[in-house]
Amino acid sequence: MKKVTLAPDGFTRQLTTVNGQYPGPTIEVNKGDRILLKINNKLGEPTAIHAHGMLQRGTPWFDGVPWMAQCVIPDNYEFTYNFTVPVEVGTHWYHAHETMQYVDGAFGALIVHDPDDPYKAEYDEEIIVMLNDYHHTNAQVLLKQFLTPESKGEVVRKIDTSTKAPLGSKCVDNAGLAKFEFVQNKKYRLRIINASAFSSFLFSIDQHEMEVIEADGEYTKRTKIHHLPINVAQRYSVIVTANQPVDNYIMRSEFRKNCMPEAAASLPTIKAIVHYEGAPDGPEPKDNPWPNPLSRCVDITLQPLKEEKIPEATKKLEFTIDFHKNATGVVKAFLNESTYIPDINFPSLDKVFKKKPINETSANAYVFTENGEVVDIYFVNTGEGEHPFHIHGYQFWVLGTGRGYKWHLESGLLMQLITLPDEILKMQPPKEWTKLCELGER
Repeated sequence: MKKVTLAPDGFTRQLTTVNGQYPGPTIEVNKGDRILLKINNKLGEPTAIHAHGMLQRGTPWFDGVPWMAQCVIPDNYEFTYNFTVPVEVGTHWYHAHETMQYVDGAFGALIVHDPDDPYKAEYDEEIIVMLNDYHHTNAQVLLKQFLTPESKGEVVRKIDTSTKAPLGSKCVDNAGLAKFEFVQNKKYRLRIINASAFSSFLFSIDQHEMEVIEADGEYTKRTKIHHLPINVAQRYSVIVTANQPVDNYIMRSEFRKNCMPEAAASLPTIKAIVHYEGAPDGPEPKDNPWPNPLSRCVDITLQPLKEEKIPEATKKLEFTIDFHKNATGVVKAFLNESTYIPDINFPSLDKVFKKKPINETSANAYVFTENGEVVDIYFVNTGEGEHPFHIHGYQFWVLGTGRGYKWHLESGLLMQLITLPDEILKMQPPKEWTKLCELGER
């Protein structure tokens, strides 16, 4: 991992990269494979890498979340994540999980191919499409602006001016739009990944219908759509048939402005080109978007490919989400009036191994000691905007949604689930993992 100067959109800036690439190299494996991610940190600052969507059953120390699952990897140091993917399949991604490094480019696709993929005969080729809210300003600068009393917690008010290149940035000619190659009448599985810091998108291809077949590594029943709403960290697979006349078409990613603060109104539609083999390499295609039926800030409703019986809950937790000023005047996120603050000297998993309590209110930690517990978690949004959640180490059922009230990790919108600590104590973390915390004590 190193910082390099690149110009992915035609304007130069320094990016945090994996192997000097933006996005980082795609990792493709098969179900059951072992993955070794050797991290050689040359960033000039600590880092950690999270393999998003990997459950890490039996290897919780390789989840890559600083101050919960590990101590950080120091600068100029090597560390290897070593884990298998016995049950995981589908479309995932990896990214730095230390401060805002992935927003500056430290991310890439992670695909787990399934030999028993029920849709394998339904498409001819695969294409990876990564979406993100790319900024010209360094993410640490944006975060510092965001976490000030003046920001009022509205990150877009701080980032909308950065859509123009900052002073001193060099222009690289002929950067052009991203281009995806289609062959008429072929069927394509698009693996779409939202690697944004903050933004929800509405993805579509002019004049091309899509069929959703996978969401976050889970197969779904076929669902025909024209627009795909995709939130931060979500992944979908859709099948697209190249059944239009040989020509060029616009692939578009629109900011879901009705899910964002008012300042988002100035954000542009991001475009790429779908180029049919044999079509001219001419000017940008004319706009011909699908009519937009998604006027509200809602997700699509999907059903799992295989019906599942949902067990009765043995425990229920309710969390009220709110954003307001803390004691220093900075707008932070609160769950039941508690904002998460990491213990940067003592990761939670290490506390479990050392039988230390995790009882600080700011840890937002909930301990589950009974094997087989079924927990219903209710989130009540009392403010404006939307706040996506995902959960590490588990797959879950969405029981329902309804109208209510409405950065998120850096604002403290996080809780920890400590599952079966007595079972964790029977495990033996690798020495390389333990050494990371010892290095921090030097």
